[in-house]
Amino acid sequence: MYKFIITIDCVPGGREQILARAPVAQAATRAEPGCLQYDFFACTDKPERLVFVETWQDRAAHDFHMEQDHTKDFITFHEQFHDRLVFETVQPAEDQ
Repeated sequence: MYKFIITIDCVPGGREQILARAPVAQAATRAEPGCLQYDFFACTDKPERLVFVETWQDRAAHDFHMEQDHTKDFITFHEQFHDRLVFETVQPAEDQ
């Protein structure tokens, strides 16, 4: 399993721009082979922070996802609204 969390601190007004397009990206991504989870959240403590949680069957499934046009388009779109982005690969603590 390949799982990660992406935290995006948006420029003012960026959160709404990203959230307007995120459901389309979510639907396309969830339809991909090997996608086990693709969810996005608005942080309640920091209004301009978004958190994306993705789980893939394996790294190959995620690599395939990264080559899709809808993925590239969504990344290009939301990059303009970043103030800061953190990408963290995670795994269950009991697996360590």
